[in-house]
Order: sequence, then C-alpha cells, then structure tokens
Amino acid sequence: MRVEVLTRQGSASQDVLDHVVPRIEHLDQYLADLEYAKVTFFEQRGRSTAEITVHSPRNIFRSEKSADDALEAFDDAMHAVEKQVRRLKGRIRRHDKTSVRKLEVDHEEAPEPEIEQVLDEPLIVRVKSQSLKPMSPQEAALQMEMVGYDFYVFTNAQSGNTAVIYRRHSEGYGLIEPRTEQ
Repeated sequence: MRVEVLTRQGSASQDVLDHVVPRIEHLDQYLADLEYAKVTFFEQRGRSTAEITVHSPRNIFRSEKSADDALEAFDDAMHAVEKQVRRLKGRIRRHDKTSVRKLEVDHEEAPEPEIEQVLDEPLIVRVKSQSLKPMSPQEAALQMEMVGYDFYVFTNAQSGNTAVIYRRHSEGYGLIEPRTEQ
C-alpha cells in the first residue's frame, strides 16, 4: 500500500513519518486489497487536525480528528479508520456466498437470523414519514434548525426535485440534489 503523508506546508518531518507509516501499513492485516492512504496534517482554529483517507478498490475509509497535538489527532483519526476497516472485514466474513437462485428457492425455508449476526448490521429503530413540501433551500435550512435535525429532506421549489440539506462539520450547510444519468 502506498502511504502519502503531507502537511499544508509541504512534506512531513521524519519523526512524524516514523509514527504514521507503520500504523497505516498495519491496516493491511484487516484487508489485503488496500491500495493507497493519504494522511494530511493542518492547523485549524488553533488546534492540530489530522485527516486520513484510505482507498481500496470498492471502498474509501475516511476520518478527520482534531486535538492539541498533531500525533494525538492522528491517533484518534487512525482509531476511527481502523474501526471502519474492521467493521467491513466483519461484514465480509459473515457474508454468505450462496447464489441468488439458491436464496430464492430457500427463502421460505430460511430460519430467522441469529442475534449475533445482526449486531454489526445497521439497525433501523424508527421509521418516520414526512410530506415533502416545495420550498427553497434557505427555507429548508430554517426548517431543519427549528426541528433540530442534522439534515432535512424537501422538494426544491426551483427544480421540482427531491433534495437534502445537511449541516456540515466545519460550518455552513450542504445541499444534495439527485441527478439522473442518461
């Protein structure tokens, strides 16, 4: 796996490289097909921030953490990335290699999944329905703030498409509008 370590000012010092590179390469014990990792250090609001992005053929693992010390921020971000990689490896290991045709035949005879298998899977604990009112993105941001959500689904009055407005970690809002591929 290629590992690139950068700072906003250029390349990183040797002591930072000695700390970072072995820990990133340690991820290979979980997934062997990791191709590329990029670690970026920068100062933000008087705190050191470490951003880690790891690429595999089918997945991208990413984390960004801040702390008083750059290496402490890296360790926090590395812990989050390692958790993501371990979770994916667990899902891959549990994945049954049964064909789709066999699943269709055995569907009625299939036993209920065991509790242990379901623990790492996303658990939907509540389902809500919401009417999609036509509104501008600014109105949607206000609605989102009023209900206290991190995101809000609405119909964009200008385009007529369903859209999502969300609160960004740094500051401000993001807008997601679907685009049909032709």
